[in-house]
Amino acid sequence: MKFKLIFKKETLNKNIKAVDNFNNIYSIINNELIKSSDGGNYYYKNSLYSNISSIDVQNSLKIKLFYEDSNSLIVLDNKLSEISKINFNIINPNKIISKFSASNDNNIWVYNELNSKIELYNYINNTFRIVNSEISGEVISLESNYKYCWVLTDSHIYKFNYFGSLITKTAINNIQQIEIFNDNLFFKKNNELFYYDQDLLIEYKLDLENLLIKDFFVINQSLYIYDSEHFIKYQIQKK
Repeated sequence: MKFKLIFKKETLNKNIKAVDNFNNIYSIINNELIKSSDGGNYYYKNSLYSNISSIDVQNSLKIKLFYEDSNSLIVLDNKLSEISKINFNIINPNKIISKFSASNDNNIWVYNELNSKIELYNYINNTFRIVNSEISGEVISLESNYKYCWVLTDSHIYKFNYFGSLITKTAINNIQQIEIFNDNLFFKKNNELFYYDQDLLIEYKLDLENLLIKDFFVINQSLYIYDSEHFIKYQIQKK
């Protein structure tokens, strides 16, 4: 696997949180979501809720914002207008959600703190499907595509299929972030990026310039790295 540098730009934006399939950049400043696109900027702020905890832009027509302290999730369209509001305190008091990731259609993977389990929630039908496998350790993040959900904890990476069956459970050490690429994973460890092929069980470090990586994103065939001063894009190429 090779990485072709597409651009390296200086940026004054210190709060980049996501990049979508159309290269739109999402930032959070003073609890306001800002979408920066070629056609201009869009803004969303909800003063009724606490701070934005996380954002999912896997489907740029149904952007998800999660407010952990309020136990609530907002679905926005591509112009950041509200589509729906989900307050888990009202829906079910036994659902204390700390992490989420969008799945297919109108489904969302959520981690319920009360039972330490992953659940698949359909926000149109208002139904939950509980995954029987318990998650051990502190949950850092959930990442998903339309087929699988990965759960990153401080000790393991779990991989579930869409039906909730556990596919793999891999012991890890000091991995801070994962991103999905073709059903495999990029991950950050000790300020270095690695690629892990889950079929071949091969892991290797990416040969990139030394950066103080604040965040990174993998979108289609592109790798984005954000180091607080620069925003860098690489094209992912197979050898």
